[in-house]
Amino acid sequence: MRLQPLFDVVSEVITAAEAAAVEEVGLEDRLALFDKGVLGRGIKGLKSARLLIGAHHWEHATAVARQLFELLVNIEHLASFDNRETALKQYNRFGLLQWLLAESRRIDFEKERGRHPGTPLESTIKDFLDKGFDEFKLSPRADGTMRWRTSWSGKTTRTLAELSSDTMRIRQYELLFSAWSEQTHATPSVFATNLFDQYEEEVIADAYAKAMDALPDSSRLITEAGFPLINGARRREAETLSMSVTLFVHLWQQLPNVSALNTGDMRSILRRVREFMTRRVHGTAYSILE
Repeated sequence: MRLQPLFDVVSEVITAAEAAAVEEVGLEDRLALFDKGVLGRGIKGLKSARLLIGAHHWEHATAVARQLFELLVNIEHLASFDNRETALKQYNRFGLLQWLLAESRRIDFEKERGRHPGTPLESTIKDFLDKGFDEFKLSPRADGTMRWRTSWSGKTTRTLAELSSDTMRIRQYELLFSAWSEQTHATPSVFATNLFDQYEEEVIADAYAKAMDALPDSSRLITEAGFPLINGARRREAETLSMSVTLFVHLWQQLPNVSALNTGDMRSILRRVREFMTRRVHGTAYSILE
């Protein structure tokens, strides 16, 4: 399996993270419980990416990578507050608001389908939304209906990426929310991408052969390091999985109340991912084996 070294790294990270996630924390320690919950969510995301890419469904794994990215930039922003616990209260209140709004929409849907009469839950939700969460309310629409903020911080994902102390965040944002956006939203271009991926190795080999006045032979394309080059859909799989594990490791490092990877292990993991991508996927040039 061409991507096995990358899968090995991901499995090592998941094993270490799961060990940290099962450590006992006090029920009264809200920050620790929150960090543990975030780590658990991240583990599920990384496992999902591994599962999807292992089945060659990289297009669907891009949505998982986006979730990991959004979780990371929000947790980074949370850590930027002088009082993390106060910021966490706002984060959790917005989470409760989102749940109430989702339940309200679900009840409306059920009523429109004739399957859900009015219930005490509906009245309770309406009362909560009418009388609470003023900090997230915006000016009403022209028809008088309430408008709500779309994020706990009042900032877009792009803005959070720009505010991050890591300069790579904005580049990661542009890849996930621009270059790979068509995969997440299943736009018409995904079919063109899949078609090109299918024949990418042949296209590259043919172009190289014409330049060298030789017969095309995609099996002989290698990197300068002497390893077979990973092209086509396999390259997209490698990019998506490497992005997912990198985002997860950075997310884990943002959680001060769970056992973290030591600095040496973290650097080793990121170095192995980077070396694999450089030597086997991106490379700096192509050559032909004699």
